[in-house]
Amino acid sequence: MNRKKMYPGYMMAVPLLFFGVFFLLPSTVGFGYAFTDWSAYNTDLKFVGLRNFKEILQERTLSTAFVNTLIFAGVKTIVVTVLGFVFAIPLNNKRMKTTNVLRTIYFLPSVLSTLIVGLIFNAVFESRHGILNSLLTAIGCEGWIQPWLGSRWPAVFSICVAEVWRNIGYAVVITLAGLQSVNSDYVEAARVDGANGFQLFWKITLPLIMPSVNVNILFSLIYGLKMFDLVYVMTGGGPGHDTETFGTLMMNEMAAGRFSHSVAINMIFTIMLVIVAVLFQKYSERCEYVE
Repeated sequence: MNRKKMYPGYMMAVPLLFFGVFFLLPSTVGFGYAFTDWSAYNTDLKFVGLRNFKEILQERTLSTAFVNTLIFAGVKTIVVTVLGFVFAIPLNNKRMKTTNVLRTIYFLPSVLSTLIVGLIFNAVFESRHGILNSLLTAIGCEGWIQPWLGSRWPAVFSICVAEVWRNIGYAVVITLAGLQSVNSDYVEAARVDGANGFQLFWKITLPLIMPSVNVNILFSLIYGLKMFDLVYVMTGGGPGHDTETFGTLMMNEMAAGRFSHSVAINMIFTIMLVIVAVLFQKYSERCEYVE
């Protein structure tokens, strides 16, 4: 494609119009409710300034949701990206006959709905008759038994396990695609020069598949920050508010009739997403792609 070819500016008018009417305008109007006293118990809207933000920032649930959201996003991003390498590297071996079968097995959890995944792991981590506690009892490890979904950190751990299990298939497929695009000539040339396995991976393979790594990091980070559905199915944000995320907190505030609080939380969350997006963009610009 000729990059020097210039298209008329009016061709952007229709997309920009649609973007403005169906995204910017509703978002702006919606965020405006964060500065009112909109609720299920109030029919006359009044401008209250920053009162909603002050009330939200004074509540412990917001800090809990902020910490939990960062934990879910961080753990998911790191673990999924690393495990994507661990499972994809053996699949890149052309002599392995079970590659297609293993690829299907790894990707299968990603096909399941969130409700199904949540029910599966509720059965695994259920306190009294859960599969995990029953297994620990059977092998004589009663000291490891936990109310996995009944207290904060075990519940956070359980949700992280379920989320990683659900998304590992995407990371494996994307990483494998990157590995298969690596030119074998580079690897052979490095071997002739005496490079060992670690040097081959660190100096040759990793730089060549950085676009795939960045895609994995971006997807994991975005969906980790937007964690809602799995948390809502497994704990509903509980026990108490110990596993709240921004998504469940917005849902619970809206369900309680505090609509303006929910919109204010959404606005804070949007600002956080913009900051993360800018930082990730700067990180991506520093990653050099060796061709």
